[in-house]
Amino acid sequence: MSIATTAHGGNRPSIEESFRKARRHSGHVRRLKVLLPLAAVLITIGLIAATFLRSIVPDNITLDAASIENGMIVMTNPGMSGRNSDGIRYSLKAERALLPAANPDDSTVLLENVIATVPVEDSVTAVVDATRTLYDRATEKLTINEPFTIELSNGMHADFTSAEIDIKAGTLSSDTPVSVRAPQASVVAENVNIIDNGQKIRFGGGVHVTLSPSALARTGQ
Repeated sequence: MSIATTAHGGNRPSIEESFRKARRHSGHVRRLKVLLPLAAVLITIGLIAATFLRSIVPDNITLDAASIENGMIVMTNPGMSGRNSDGIRYSLKAERALLPAANPDDSTVLLENVIATVPVEDSVTAVVDATRTLYDRATEKLTINEPFTIELSNGMHADFTSAEIDIKAGTLSSDTPVSVRAPQASVVAENVNIIDNGQKIRFGGGVHVTLSPSALARTGQ
């Protein structure tokens, strides 16, 4: 039996209905946890980019050539690779890296056409594809002002319009539209904030969540 109350001529939802909504919301939250690896990818790529750019040509960075064009030091096909603490390989490659020739110690470095492969879990890797990224070595912030994509080997795909990654704080913020598709769920939102080194994701602004029938069936909802 359901119990409903009415106040000031308006019908309030029944207790049972409110309970069902709460259960559905809880289920949505649990299923959206599948998106947390995406957050970890973004924070990890920021850390790798920071390592890549803290010095101009560290020992583990390779490049084809370096020249000066229009007042900029231009490094062609710079790249780096290594292994994380679990021994899983990662890599970052760019078509070009640019920094001011008049002041090579300038804190900002521009990367063009970046492809990065980073480990997420034991059997999952991610590929990040960005047209242009700007890294500030002084503040350790990575700014991406053009659309970029992330593909995970487990079937997850994300499209970002722009983002800023704060390496020190372990956060990512974007006030432009983002779309994430995974086998169990998809999310479209006007903005997103990732905090606690990828442990929490906050979507905002007209958030639209779609859940697959199989995901609903597995939780009995």
